[in-house]
Amino acid sequence: MEYWKQARSTRNTKTLMNPINPKNSKNSINPRTLKFFLLFALCFLFFSHSEAAQLSQKIRIAVFPFENLTDDRTAPVQIMPVLKRQLEGKGLEIVDENSLNKLLLKERVRFTGYIPKDIARKIGKELNVKAILVGSINSFYPQKNPQVGLLARLIDSSDGAILWAHQASATGEDFTKILGLGTVRSMDRLISIVVDRLLASLSTTLPHKEKELTHRIAVMPLQNKSRNKDAGTIATYMFLVGLFKNKGFEPVEYGEIRTLVVDLRVRYKGELDYKNIKALSESLNVDGILVGTVELYADRLDTSTPPEVAISARLINARKNRIIWSDSVQLNGDEDIVAFDWGRIRSVDGVAYKVVTKLIQKLEKAKWQ
Repeated sequence: MEYWKQARSTRNTKTLMNPINPKNSKNSINPRTLKFFLLFALCFLFFSHSEAAQLSQKIRIAVFPFENLTDDRTAPVQIMPVLKRQLEGKGLEIVDENSLNKLLLKERVRFTGYIPKDIARKIGKELNVKAILVGSINSFYPQKNPQVGLLARLIDSSDGAILWAHQASATGEDFTKILGLGTVRSMDRLISIVVDRLLASLSTTLPHKEKELTHRIAVMPLQNKSRNKDAGTIATYMFLVGLFKNKGFEPVEYGEIRTLVVDLRVRYKGELDYKNIKALSESLNVDGILVGTVELYADRLDTSTPPEVAISARLINARKNRIIWSDSVQLNGDEDIVAFDWGRIRSVDGVAYKVVTKLIQKLEKAKWQ
């Protein structure tokens, strides 16, 4: 009898522990429940893996302090934090400021509006960054009608090539609507708007520009004959942006050009002799060299007249040592008014970039043969 009791007890225990037969056990797992649990676990693992992959693929860049070409020393302090926040909002990872400053100090980098190829490579290697963002603050006027103008280029840390370039500018009155509504009076608000416009076209995929059927161009420092002491630098940077946006040209990053200007001891801006043309052509492997002069760069903030800019430029065929194109353009902010104030350009940066754009459009017709 004891034997049969033990046998019966053993059979009941096995039945209770058997998940395959739910009718005979309270502790068994329902097949539907098990299937749902497994599906949930697979989904959790999939999304966790995808999120980790996205974080690992986040592009890491270094952001140079923008070159301040204005008279307001507070401009970088107010603009750079906004710029970095919006870059991070686009999914980019920014190297910490202390690490970057230590490396800039170590390499004795004094000017941050451009970057030579060798410095770009060192930064890329030591800070593990894919690209470096350089730029300039071209205008910053915290007045009744505030103005902000920015320009930026994203440089590949591996070869110093320009990956992306853009410029943006605005004044508070650009947003004025009927009955005077909409005018931006806050400098903080205007900075945010201009930074947003500047970065609107920036893609985090960092593609290289197609080089087929393009002419590689070196933009030399423009000579400045205007009263604005930095007009030549601003116009030079604007030509880099304009040429980059044109499918027919590939501009060389200004850091490379600046290095050669120092090495070759080029003294006069807006001019080149045959010896320097040959040296630039061989060192930079360029098809053309652009030289020019800023004749006029007037913001007219203290008058009721519109801003006005005049620039002349020449293109040299670096392979044949001859000028193949030259022209000049002069514009003011009121020339394209359609009705009332529609079409008016209130910022001198906006007028300057329009002048540069028109010159590049004419440059397209240059005969290289």
